[in-house]
Amino acid sequence: MTLLLLMIALTVVLIIIGLPLYVSFGIGGLAMIVGLGMNPGFAVPAIFTNLNSFVLMAIPFFIFAGGIMTASGISTRIVDFAHSIVGRFRGGLGLVTVVSCALFGAISGSSASSVATIGMTILPQMEKYGYKKEYSTALVACSGLLGQLIPPSIPMILFGMLTNTSVAGCFLAAAGPGILIIFAYGVINYVYCRRRPEIKVEERLPLVQTAIHIGNSAKRSATALIMPILVLGGIYGGVFTPTEAGCVAAVYAILVGVISRKLDMKGFVRAAEETASIEGAIVFIMAFIMVMSRIFTYERLPDAIAAAMLSLTNNKIILLLLINLFMILMGMIMDDISSMLIVAPLLFPLFMKMGISPYQMAAILAVNQGSGQMTPPVATNLFTAARVSGVPVSAFVKDCIPFLLFGSLPVLLLVTFLPGVSLWLPQLILGH
Repeated sequence: MTLLLLMIALTVVLIIIGLPLYVSFGIGGLAMIVGLGMNPGFAVPAIFTNLNSFVLMAIPFFIFAGGIMTASGISTRIVDFAHSIVGRFRGGLGLVTVVSCALFGAISGSSASSVATIGMTILPQMEKYGYKKEYSTALVACSGLLGQLIPPSIPMILFGMLTNTSVAGCFLAAAGPGILIIFAYGVINYVYCRRRPEIKVEERLPLVQTAIHIGNSAKRSATALIMPILVLGGIYGGVFTPTEAGCVAAVYAILVGVISRKLDMKGFVRAAEETASIEGAIVFIMAFIMVMSRIFTYERLPDAIAAAMLSLTNNKIILLLLINLFMILMGMIMDDISSMLIVAPLLFPLFMKMGISPYQMAAILAVNQGSGQMTPPVATNLFTAARVSGVPVSAFVKDCIPFLLFGSLPVLLLVTFLPGVSLWLPQLILGH
């Protein structure tokens, strides 16, 4: 067991020094096989058995659907719709950013894609209305967390596959915390904007004109807003599985782009290339992590972790705090997909021994890993936002602190210690 822990430490060091994740996991897995004297013949079956999954096919379809919607200019319509509702209130454009990331997350299932797409659309508008560029970038980066909480969610698809838990139930479990974070970020943004008189607010229209404006915006955005209703309604109505829902989303996105004449062959090819690139990276990472996960199982590492944690204390509150600290540290050095692949099978036995529902565990991991994308050194969302805005991470990271301290972390504690926050939707809709 000591040798295995040293190999795990080697993998972490490789990640920290900046090697690509698939290289770090590949070297770490090979070192474990050689160091533990294992037959390398088990690696190929371990990879193909786990990757040969119908559930996993949902991931490229949702990524492709999000790419097609971006190429078709749908993200602009989503932002316009949200702005028509709250754009005339103090801090309204900031709230539009939060809501738009949530809505686009309901299309793409990814936090990084929400940051990139919504950031490109809304950051120029926020600058025009007097928002500091650093603050705007921080708000977009932090709101990207909603991309993996509002269903469908790629990390929740992976969690369901790894733990043999209903993916639909995982989607619903993460949605509750996502709604709370929307409210928390909205309040933080409002407090910030109240202290900044330089932030402009659009002139308020009479009620009738406002209603007409919202109606026209909803009409223009209808094709985009229908997608999450179609996808989630189909899943929870029992019409199709999450994977089939991904296919429906991709086909629907193509139809919308073609009918609106916004999607050309160049945009289609770009979306396909981005999907292949992202999916290829995910598959390489998953392949090596699956080998490591099989080694962990052979060496009974999950059971050892559970026994070690339970030997420290029987106090459930302290145990949950320690687990959350561990997962936040994992989120700081890995992206959400990699950390989900590692953490879910490792900690699942411990959560079950503590009597915690798999759906609550899914929600805890989703909020935790999303928060990790806001904290360096890896901080995928921060670097994505920096690339989109041109503002270096060092210049806006301090503006992320209020969203982390007063938004994500309080919601994480609520999800951890109040099961109803994550379980009420699965119980209401699925009866789980």
